[in-house]
Amino acid sequence: MKTLSKYDVLFYLSQMENKDAGKTGRKRLMRYLRRNISFDNLSDRTVCEILRVLKRDKYIVDMEINRENKKVMDCLAFLYWARMKGVDYNEVLDEKVICVFRELFENNAVELGDVAKKTRFSRPTVSKYMRVLTENKFVSVVKKKPLLLRANLNDLTFFYVNFMDFRMDGFERQVEVSSVLKNHLKKLVNASIVMHVYSTTVTEGNTATENDVAQIFGDFPVKLTPREVTEILNAMRAAQELFSMCETDISVSEIKRMHGIMMNNIIDKPGEFYYGSKRIAGFETKLLPSSKEIEFAIAALVNFSGKKMNAQVLGAIVHFIFVSIHPFADGNGRIGRLLHSWVLLKAGLPLFVFDPHKRNEYFVCLEYGRSESMDEFVNFCIMEHRSSIERLVKG
Repeated sequence: MKTLSKYDVLFYLSQMENKDAGKTGRKRLMRYLRRNISFDNLSDRTVCEILRVLKRDKYIVDMEINRENKKVMDCLAFLYWARMKGVDYNEVLDEKVICVFRELFENNAVELGDVAKKTRFSRPTVSKYMRVLTENKFVSVVKKKPLLLRANLNDLTFFYVNFMDFRMDGFERQVEVSSVLKNHLKKLVNASIVMHVYSTTVTEGNTATENDVAQIFGDFPVKLTPREVTEILNAMRAAQELFSMCETDISVSEIKRMHGIMMNNIIDKPGEFYYGSKRIAGFETKLLPSSKEIEFAIAALVNFSGKKMNAQVLGAIVHFIFVSIHPFADGNGRIGRLLHSWVLLKAGLPLFVFDPHKRNEYFVCLEYGRSESMDEFVNFCIMEHRSSIERLVKG
């Protein structure tokens, strides 16, 4: 029989619609757990002990998930994402597995011997847990002889790292952070808005040229469809609105409000998360199917967005994870790039812009980030942002 963990109880509690307090609530939980054949012989004492631990750690209040505790939302985001990816969350939440991955991720350890030395585990023990990590794409083998390893930061490991509160400086050292001119010239601000709107709409299939966007901003006629003009005007309003709110923290309500602006008169119910069937054309990525998965993942991303780290790296990660969550029926890429811009503006940097003619490279880096590691996507965003801003300054 599978050993019941506190993560199993938390996961099942999060799925229960009706949760009574006290003995009645425990009985309802027991019945729910026993639907899983692995837990059909559970004792009431085992469940009571785990519930006491969850209450002590403020993960639950009575029998309710404590949504005020950010750690709980971070935990549930990882549990749900792991389930979606077919990963046994208990296996990778083993204390020794955590210890091994922490060493790889935080310190960029690449050799088995280094990990064994730092963790004080034997080489066979490290090899055992390394297999768990490589099988679940937490770690990639860079070279077999001699064995060189790399910790991956992809969508799954992001939620893991966020929940475990690992340091991000090791990942920051893997990417090429560069200096970008700050927003101190009105000319640059105006030019970056035009470029942002051009790049973000054309990336999603709009046929406008950069000159078309400038013409629309000046209220001049263009040879575009009414929908394309609406997309450009909406993106312009959203970008302009961002300047008035960029000092505030990212929140779920503001994400929805910005989507309402971005997708006004384009889709039904703009500003509302969509829980139906979704897919990204041309890619195999699975998208979150339920309201709970989206709720917990977005909450975890909002929590992460407040981290103290380099804004160029933070913005690209927020961008990547939001697009991977894909909470809206349409407009997810545009909002992901807007959130990226939000992080940059808060640090005094220009809006996120890039050459939309490189959209194929952009999408390839996104997909590679989900299957392996997002460092290539982060590097792409940083390099493209810098070169695009340099062109705007020179132009």
